This record gives sequence, C-alpha cells and structure tokens, in this order.
Amino acid sequence: MNQQAAAPRPQMKRAAQGVLTDKTFRDGLKMPFHEFWRLYLDAHRHPMTRGMHYSATVVGMITTALAILHQQPLFCVAGIAFAVTMAVTSHWWVEHNRPLIRVNAFYGALADLRMCWLALTGRIGAEYARLGLGAPEPRQHSLPAE
Repeated sequence: MNQQAAAPRPQMKRAAQGVLTDKTFRDGLKMPFHEFWRLYLDAHRHPMTRGMHYSATVVGMITTALAILHQQPLFCVAGIAFAVTMAVTSHWWVEHNRPLIRVNAFYGALADLRMCWLALTGRIGAEYARLGLGAPEPRQHSLPAE
C-alpha cells in the first residue's frame, strides 16, 4: 500500500493591495482568462499604475508602427522591451506588488489591451464594479497606532 501523501496546496497569500501573490507560471497556463482578468484588474488599482500601462501600450504601438514603416524589426523589439519595462516597474514603484507577467505574459498583454480599451471608452470603473473589486483606486492602508 502506497502511503505517499499528496503535498498540500499552499494557502493563498494576499499582498497589502490584495493581489494573489503565489500564482506561478504553471498556474497561469491552466488559468482561464476571466480568472486572470480579475487578478489583473486587482493588481492595477492605482491610477498611476494604469497610466504607466496606458503609456507603455502607446509606446509599444508607436514603435511597432515605426518599425514596420522603416522596415526595422529591431526597433520594434526595443520599443516593446521598453514598454514592458515601463509597465513592470510601475508595479514596484507605484503599486508595490508583483507584476503578473510571470504568471501568463500572453494573458497579460491581452488584459493590458482590454484595460486600455475600457479606459478609453470610460468603462473601467464599471468593470471593477462588475467584478466586485470596488472602486478602481488604491486600497487604503491603515497606519500603525502611535
């Protein structure tokens, strides 16, 4: 009789901003997009983080268009690399959470485009409400008692 017990699944840990922090690349490959989308929006609560992502998306699109126009594929690669760096660092400097790019980069790119579209059409707040995430603004942190 094999008494090998299955390893218990780790408890979900929430960062200060509420984003699940223990999702791995393996989890991301199995995750449906709607589940990733909810995590993605939760990781982008601060308006400055979203603004950096919107700017990064514009940079990526412009450099891609210029690369096609000038037939310079390396310019496209450099522009997209710069845009990704902008977006990722916004999580460290502004949101103080881990970017989800290591969970599923493809879903991250799709979610970024969707978030940008919702912002352009004025529906980002409604999407946060629809998903039960509350207002799309930073969570308030309580200060320690003095």
